[in-house]
Formats: sequence, C-alpha cells, structure tokens
Amino acid sequence: MPLLHKFQQYDFQNGFQSRNSILEAVPYDPEVIFIGTYNHGWAWNKSDFYYGRGMYMWPVMANLFLHNQNFQISQRTLKQNVPSHKELFEICKIGKVVFADIVKGIKDEISVTENVLERCVVVNNEYDWCSRKIKGRRVGEYSDIHLENIANHGWLDDNVKAIIEYINKTPSIKHIYFTFKSGSWLVDRLNEICAGVRQYVAYCSIFTPTANGFAKNMLHPYSERAWGLAHCWVWNNLSNQYPIERPGFGNLNHDWLIDKSVNPNKV
Repeated sequence: MPLLHKFQQYDFQNGFQSRNSILEAVPYDPEVIFIGTYNHGWAWNKSDFYYGRGMYMWPVMANLFLHNQNFQISQRTLKQNVPSHKELFEICKIGKVVFADIVKGIKDEISVTENVLERCVVVNNEYDWCSRKIKGRRVGEYSDIHLENIANHGWLDDNVKAIIEYINKTPSIKHIYFTFKSGSWLVDRLNEICAGVRQYVAYCSIFTPTANGFAKNMLHPYSERAWGLAHCWVWNNLSNQYPIERPGFGNLNHDWLIDKSVNPNKV
C-alpha cells in the first residue's frame, strides 16, 4: 500500500510497538485511547511519535501527568523538543494511554508520487496533496481537508476494523477520546467505531491538539494557548470558576485523572 501511516508497523525499541497504526504493544494495561486522523507517511514527516509534529498534545499531557500544573506553553516541534521523546513514554505509562489513527494510507491500487523538494504528493496522477489554495483558502499539506478530498475520490483506506478489534479485545480500555469531530468521511468512521466497540466504553471528541481556531482571548490564567486547551480538555461544559463551553466537544474523565494523581483543579 503506498503512503502508509508512518507508524503502521513500528518498534520504538523501548517496549512500545505499533501495529495497524495502533500503539498496541505497551508495558501496561491501557485505560484510555486517543484516536486521531493520520500521521503522514511521506518522507519529510519527521514526527517521532503520535501527535509529534507542531501540536499542543504533549505540552498539555506533560502539564497534566508530569507537572500537574500549567507549566509548558509552547508547541512541541523538532527544534522545541519538549517534552523529550523519553518523557512521552513516561506520560503514556503514568496515564496508561495508547493511540490510534483512522487513516491507514492510500489504497494499494492508487498511484502515489512523492516530490520531496516541493513537499508535495500527487495521488492517482491528478490530486496535488500539498500546501495550496482550495476554494480561495490556503490549506497546508497536513490539513484534514486533503484527507476529506482524497476520501471523496475513494482513494483512502481506513483502519476502523483493526481499531474496533483492538478495543474489544482490550477490556482495560474504558475511555475513547477522538481528537477531531469534523469531515464527513472521518466522522462516518468515528461513528462506525463508536457503534462497533463493546458496551460501557465511554467516548467523546476533545478539542483538536493543533488548537487551530482556539480563541486566544481566554481569561488569565488560561490566556496561554496550551493552558487554555488543557483547561478545555478537563473542564469543558463542567462547573468551574473559569467556565468554558465548546459545543460538540467533551472532557477528560476526572476519575481517571485523579487516579493518575492529577488534580483537575490545577489546570
């Protein structure tokens, strides 16, 4: 299959391994699974782990599970490698979390041509998967808009069956958090997962860890985007002295957080 998920089958050489784009082999019984869209398989993707490219996922997770306070504020990037690669796995162990992505890659029968210098992929000799304008709007090559457009042509292969099977054979998993909630093709797969997993597994979408579109006018002490996002993940739609409501999004389970020594009141 051309252009597979970067971690479709991957050994991190530390007791963690991914299979079918799922972080399936871990040294603990996982309780929470975060499900995203795609970790791009092209040559210039330097991501070292799930959500490892220019996002707020790991600063927020570090603030919760390592610092238990609003501490880190910057996106984790190749140059700003905080938390460290080693710390990512420490966070996974503390929170007993695993990860998966909806998209497996481009279907076998569809041609894919990479242009590394231009950071562009041509799919089926007709679709330019790169940073460009779509309907007058500048869309980066990592945008899920491209996934939706490619899916509409029938060229994407999904990972839904493997994700459902993994969750159903792993009884320790109690919570599913989707890190997206838009895109008709993606949402159809989200709904398929929710309908296919065993009973009593809770699920919801949390605000995207890219924090794109997340308002910057949050009141102090949540004016820093990473801190505001953490507050949203923990307190969205719940009673708090700093109320926050993002319609359509849920929140992280407080019993799970407290069991992992996280004080929800500190974020």
